[in-house]
Amino acid sequence: MSQTNSETRDAYVELRGVNKKFGDFYASKDVNLSIPKGRLVGLLGSSGSGKTTILRMIAGLETPDSGEIIIDGRVVNDIPGSERGIGFVFQSYALFRYMTVYDNIAFGLRVKKVDSATIDKRVCELLKLINCDGLEERFPSQLSGGQRQRVAFARALAPNPQLLLLDEPFAAIDAKVRLELRTWLRNMITQLGITSIFVTHDQDEAIEVADEIIVTNQGRVEQTGTPRELYVNPKTPFVASFIGNTQPIANYDRFQFFCKKGPETRAIIRPEFVEVFKKGENRQFLKSAEEGVVEDVIFRGSSLEIKVRIHDVVISSSRSINDSILEIGEPVDVFIYRLIIVDGDKIVVQDNKSLREESVVI
Repeated sequence: MSQTNSETRDAYVELRGVNKKFGDFYASKDVNLSIPKGRLVGLLGSSGSGKTTILRMIAGLETPDSGEIIIDGRVVNDIPGSERGIGFVFQSYALFRYMTVYDNIAFGLRVKKVDSATIDKRVCELLKLINCDGLEERFPSQLSGGQRQRVAFARALAPNPQLLLLDEPFAAIDAKVRLELRTWLRNMITQLGITSIFVTHDQDEAIEVADEIIVTNQGRVEQTGTPRELYVNPKTPFVASFIGNTQPIANYDRFQFFCKKGPETRAIIRPEFVEVFKKGENRQFLKSAEEGVVEDVIFRGSSLEIKVRIHDVVISSSRSINDSILEIGEPVDVFIYRLIIVDGDKIVVQDNKSLREESVVI
């Protein structure tokens, strides 16, 4: 990732040329990144992409083979994790089973030999912050998954760390509570203004929670940007394929109003690039549409996913539940707005020629 001088000066966490190998496997390969103070950053990637190794090296749980890890202007490679001013939240909560909520939150302060009055004040503040007032005498087994994770957050925050690291913080929680905790975490971090980095393989989670996302792949940083930047302007073929609900298309020139950009090129299509019309519907671009056949209709709650076959390829589109019902096997009109064209390591957005003639190069 390229950095300007101002970005480097404003960075609270930096990795410069960091490498880490486990045997012959590169978990991190020439990793460079810069995270400004007060930002909530998501490390997003598939399993084995290197995101957790980056987090563990920042935390001091792993040592890089080469390169520098800098926190608040200080190289911390040889500084123990306990002295880096970091709070760490684990995927599995890692609460002490035989300690009460109060004692779990107070643990780090007692290790630092903070006086009882200060501990009591801090624990009460944090119980209020995590909306767990009145639960201080309960044990972890008496809490819900969401409450246990909130207590884990509070325990990490108790010693007033300047950096909060979270490893898949919502992975062990059921879907409904996970959605609630995402909003809560974002609001809490915004309120506290603490620099935070969380690891996730869940795109929706990263897009909803993070100010900025760092996409990792095969030990490298592929691209860094806001959720919108990554979605709208992918810089590499991997990011274009990884972000969003994507589908590869080989012979994309079979679609009307699209032309092949080169013999080795391929296309990526997303559901939002496709609109499906019921026969007889009066919609814009209907004259430029092609005929397809509905293969499947999947109810997604707030919308319907329509799978339609066109030119022997099955592609997906999203349709409002308020629109006319489509049946499997029904002939429909299909309009494709745009495709993402992958040409080697280059990415080009090609719009349907009926919209405009020129393509836009990212």
